[in-house]
Amino acid sequence: MSLLFSAKIFLTTPKYTRSIWTSLTSSGSSIEECVQTSIDSLKTTKAPDVCVVLASKSFSLQHYRNLLESLNTQLKPNVLIGGVIDRVPQVDHGISLWLGHDETLVPFKIKDSPDRLKIRSISVGRWGRSEETERLKFQSDHIDKVGWKDFGSVSTPAQAFELPPGLNEKPSFVFTISDNEPDQLLQSLDHHYPDVPKVGIIGASTPFVTGEPYTLFQGNSIMGAGMVGFASYGKKSGIVSLSHEAMEKLGEPVKITRCRGNIILDLDQGGATGLLLKLIQGGPKLSKDEEFYLAVYPPNEDETSEGNVTISRITSGDPGRGNMSVDTTADLQIGQTVQFLKKKDLGFKNVSSDQIGSDEIVFGVSGKDYTIDAAPVKIPTEASVVSDVFGGVSENGVVVGRSNIPSEVLDVPFSKVIFKLSQ
Repeated sequence: MSLLFSAKIFLTTPKYTRSIWTSLTSSGSSIEECVQTSIDSLKTTKAPDVCVVLASKSFSLQHYRNLLESLNTQLKPNVLIGGVIDRVPQVDHGISLWLGHDETLVPFKIKDSPDRLKIRSISVGRWGRSEETERLKFQSDHIDKVGWKDFGSVSTPAQAFELPPGLNEKPSFVFTISDNEPDQLLQSLDHHYPDVPKVGIIGASTPFVTGEPYTLFQGNSIMGAGMVGFASYGKKSGIVSLSHEAMEKLGEPVKITRCRGNIILDLDQGGATGLLLKLIQGGPKLSKDEEFYLAVYPPNEDETSEGNVTISRITSGDPGRGNMSVDTTADLQIGQTVQFLKKKDLGFKNVSSDQIGSDEIVFGVSGKDYTIDAAPVKIPTEASVVSDVFGGVSENGVVVGRSNIPSEVLDVPFSKVIFKLSQ
């Protein structure tokens, strides 16, 4: 089993260069107006080495085709990648551009195929959601069939850790836009380059906009699934940080005392699901649709290591067995500290519009009840541009890869990843 890679490799042996990155976000009555307003605001006419474009889910398929044609014709980038997300920063409706000049990079494209490892399709479910019943039943039946000791790992690939062509040397950082199955590549990157920052966004769901599950851009082409991205070999690396402003603690931190893969059986020597139910029953009355989360701290670290925490959705619980399933592709370990969380009601918020610092880009997770599908945006009559801003939000999550912490898809509502370029 292997990934299907396609890459235009610019350097056989990458050489580190000093790069210049430009960010801007624009809005307008048409996508052509967004492009023209963006180009008019640039301080250089030099063609970028890479152009990343994110477009809000408020246009049509023909608009996205026009977007690629306009950018390729007017900017003439060596590499153009991007995709459709829910909203862009500040203006919601429009496009967000990230342009790299004097940037040495290796772009890649991963095509979707039956042979592509799709971890998320079988390993996890959703707490209390009827559409995930089959996945939960599959996992529960599998435990009964093979036994708890032989349940195994949720994250071990069925093939070698294969990298896209040209990534045989350590990059400064990796950027990607993906469908909801980026894990095979992320695990390969973690295996070869565990301390390299990895950042990106999962495309918005677009079946009713373009007729495809996702809408990704590569050159002049539109892809309905897969991944696009690049590895940077410039002198600028980056720092990845996270924010989870919608999360509220439930109870006190506890330790995993029995687990297997993404399943927790015991916490502090007691049943995991029973402990959560006790916390729920002992607090204010909650909605039946309430979702619960688990903050997982790295091995040998505790609740004081907030910067390294990973937050995942609790996807199922069985009071009879006591086991609890966590939406993660990283194997849990005995002795890890965890903290139950629940979501605060923040209403609507585009977290990518929060104030950012210099040389920062921000990707956020939108609430599934507050996407453009549920709350359409207002189309402006006049064009506008916001300088030094690049990012966006998607209801399907963001890609996070911090130094020596397993890379993940973060899909916690109103959480965000901040990537700061640094020398």
